[in-house]
Amino acid sequence: MAPSPGLRPSINNTLGVRLESLLGATSPEARLLADPIVFPRRYTQLDDIEVAAVFASGLAFGRVASFTPVIAAILDQADAHGGPAAWVDGFSAAHASPLAPLRYRWMDGADFALLAATLGEFRRGDVSLGQALTDLDDPTHATIGDALDGLILALRRCAMTVAQVDEWSALPRGFRYFLPRPTGGSACKRWCMMLRWMVRRPGPGAAGIDMGVWSDISPSRLVMPLDTHVHRLGRLLGLTRRKDASWKTALDITASLRTLSPEDPLRHDFALAHLGISGTCRGTWHEDVCTPCPLRPVCTEGSGPPIP
Repeated sequence: MAPSPGLRPSINNTLGVRLESLLGATSPEARLLADPIVFPRRYTQLDDIEVAAVFASGLAFGRVASFTPVIAAILDQADAHGGPAAWVDGFSAAHASPLAPLRYRWMDGADFALLAATLGEFRRGDVSLGQALTDLDDPTHATIGDALDGLILALRRCAMTVAQVDEWSALPRGFRYFLPRPTGGSACKRWCMMLRWMVRRPGPGAAGIDMGVWSDISPSRLVMPLDTHVHRLGRLLGLTRRKDASWKTALDITASLRTLSPEDPLRHDFALAHLGISGTCRGTWHEDVCTPCPLRPVCTEGSGPPIP
C-alpha cells in the first residue's frame, strides 16, 4: 500500500514501531481511568450501552475531572429509572426535572433532557443506533463517515420533532453541540471516539479496552477522533500537513495511520491523545519531556532546540 502523502517517507519505516512503544508504556488500567468509555462499560445490554455511550462521548470535552461527574450524575438518574434505555424510552417532564441543576460549560439540564428525549424518539422507530448506522452504511466507502452523517441527520430530525420546531437552528446551542455533522466540516471528534468504543474489538493490552458491540462494521473504516492534541501531534509526526482541525484533517491523519495498521488505524488513538491530554507533550522542545519520549526520533521537535 502506498504511503499517504501526509506521511514523511523518512519516518514511514519507524513510526509504527515508535507508536507501539508509546502504547506499550500505557497500562489498560491507566487508559480506563482517563477514558469516558468506563461509563458505557458499566452496562451489559446493548441498548443501555448505546444510550450511555452517546451521553459519555457527547460530554467528553474539556477536562476529564470536570465532565466525569456530570456524566455520572446523568447516568445515575438513568439507572434510577431502570437503566439508560428504559429511561429515554419513557422520558417525560418528571424525568427532566432532576437534570435541571446540572451544568457543563455551555450545556445545561435542558440540553441533557432534550438529548434523552431525542434518543427516546429515535428508538421508537424500532431500530438501534448500531443497526441504523449499519443500514445507512455502504461498505465500499473508505470510511464510515457518510453513514455517520446520515445517523446524525436522523437524530437531528428526531430532536426537531421532540422540540416541535421546523429549523435545526431553532434548537439551543448547547444541545446542537451534541450533533455535529461531517458534511458541515466538523471533525466530529466525540462521535468518532464513540464509534471507536463500539466498533473496535476488545483484546489484551492497552489497545484493547474498546467494546466491539457493533460487529457488522470493520475497524479499518473508523476515522481518527481529532482534537487539538491529536492534531498537533499529527503535524509533529508528519501524519498531516493540514492546519485546520476539520473532518478533512481527521481523514488525512487516518489515511496516514492506515498505512501503518490497515485493519486498525485507530490502534494508537489513545496513546497519541494521552500525550496531549496529560500535558506530557507541549508541542515544542522541552528537554526533560522530549528526551525520554518514544516518539522523539520521528518528531519534528525531537532533534532539540535550534542551534543559536
